[in-house]
Order: sequence, then C-alpha cells, then structure tokens
Amino acid sequence: MRKIGFDGGHSIYELGPAPDVALFFDCLNAYTEETNHAQDWSLLTDRLYRRYLRREELEPALALMVQVREIFTQKPAASSVEWDAAMLANPEKSWLNPSQPTLADVFSKYFESFASACGSAKSLFDAFDIYQPVRVVISDLAGFARDKNKPLAEYDSLEGEPVWLRE
Repeated sequence: MRKIGFDGGHSIYELGPAPDVALFFDCLNAYTEETNHAQDWSLLTDRLYRRYLRREELEPALALMVQVREIFTQKPAASSVEWDAAMLANPEKSWLNPSQPTLADVFSKYFESFASACGSAKSLFDAFDIYQPVRVVISDLAGFARDKNKPLAEYDSLEGEPVWLRE
C-alpha cells in the first residue's frame, strides 16, 4: 500500500497509508466548514491537499493548522468518524488508532509532521536561499523519485484528485 507524507525543505515526514491521509483531509474539510464556514480554509483544503504551499503561505497555513487541531480536540474520535473495522484490524492498511479520545489525538502525528515540514522548508531557505515547497507526497522511494521533479506549474494546473491519490 502506498505511503504518504509531508515534504518540506530537506525532509519527508511519513504519515501512513493514502486512505489514512485522505481521511485526515476529509475530517479537515467537514469539521472546519461545520465550525467556521466563513473562514477561508483553502490553504489547507486546496493548496496543501492538491498542490503545494508557497513560502509566503507557510505562516498562514501553520496558523490554520493550529485552528484545525483545536477543532479536532472538540471531536471525540469514536463518534466523529465511521471507522472501517477491516482497515483498522490490519496495521498495513491503517496507522491510525481510533481508540484515542479525540481526533486531535488520532491525528497528532499529522499536526507535528506538518509543523516539522514547514520548519524544514524555512531552515533550508534561511541557510541556502532555496525554497523547497511544503506538500503532500508519496513517501516511498519510487513514488517520491517519480514526483519530486514534476514542475510546480503541473501542480498549479491540477484539477480533481491530487497526485498522491492517483495510481
């Protein structure tokens, strides 16, 4: 099963199988819209999900992700998601633990990894004046090697599913 992670700067932070990461973004979409539909969440729901974050978008995206974590803290894990028992019974199919008290706990690695990817992108830029965008990537070597050198313009024009969800 394809593994997915956050890429930023000089590091990849592996999150787990693609369905787990898709579930994170499904929850992000559902609960941010429900909690604060007037706010623009597109830095996370479009830019991060489907494309990449530009350098000037890092701080605003980090601030939004802090808000998402706060929203997820209010959502009990057991009743906020319909957990697929077959998926969760097999650690190869899911790295998530739905027995955690809240969605923030279930996805804590995602929040920490996102902050780390943003920090890595900033440090690479500060040290070498090179910005390697923060984005969601296939984290296994073959998939990452294939997608690493795709022009950013290809991501900018992307419609539909993100690259990391395509076969």
